[in-house]
Amino acid sequence: MRVWALSDLHLSFAFSKPMEIFGERWRDHGALIEAAWRASVATADVVCLPGDLSWALRLPEAAGELAWLGTLPGRKVLVKGNHDYWWDSIGKVRRALPEGVFALQNDAVHWDGATFGGARGWVDPSLDFRALGPGAQDPSPPGEGRLHGIRGEDEDRRLYRRELERLETSLRAMDPGAALRVALLHFPPTSPALEPTPVTELLERYAIDAAVFGHLHGAGAERFENPYGERNGVRYYLVSADFAHFAPVLVGEV
Repeated sequence: MRVWALSDLHLSFAFSKPMEIFGERWRDHGALIEAAWRASVATADVVCLPGDLSWALRLPEAAGELAWLGTLPGRKVLVKGNHDYWWDSIGKVRRALPEGVFALQNDAVHWDGATFGGARGWVDPSLDFRALGPGAQDPSPPGEGRLHGIRGEDEDRRLYRRELERLETSLRAMDPGAALRVALLHFPPTSPALEPTPVTELLERYAIDAAVFGHLHGAGAERFENPYGERNGVRYYLVSADFAHFAPVLVGEV
């Protein structure tokens, strides 16, 4: 079984949300993703989707994206992104998911010797992303390679602490005997320099093998080579769709 990851699909089947306004590389990106997915992913594989799946504002509006996931090969595991406004209570979300698609929230899932946990995470404005190249940033206005605050300093700090607690709850639920331990986060847990953060400390404490995340996009994505690597036994993968050339990224095998 191989484990893949792809984040920030930003699909909009229920209404028109043309992504090419963010660059010509986004034209027909849903078709690009599906073609690459079908060319790589086998039925027994797992694909991690760490957030920003759909632009839908309500759960019924995301039905097309969720049904589309169900048609693709492999099992899928999701965490919420900051633009997944359609993500309702976890019970409602899980009832809406097709067979073989699992949404994480304060828990974990285990398949064939691999275990998966995670949480959305939250913004950490202290991290430096200039190594990603010119224009690399979150989807906010330009800001010299730093992530931008979302709710104001005090609220962002509160949400960061809350997401840390949720992440630890999920990591604690992972199978301790699994051969491969994968954590999903929407927000980057560290910078390309692999700076220590409260999130990296948790990932190390729970012996995570691979951490996959997204949220970041950039004008130089067509020339992108992932600068992330390994820190204290944890391998870090930035898998935003444009940085990953709209193709699932292989992160492990059991």
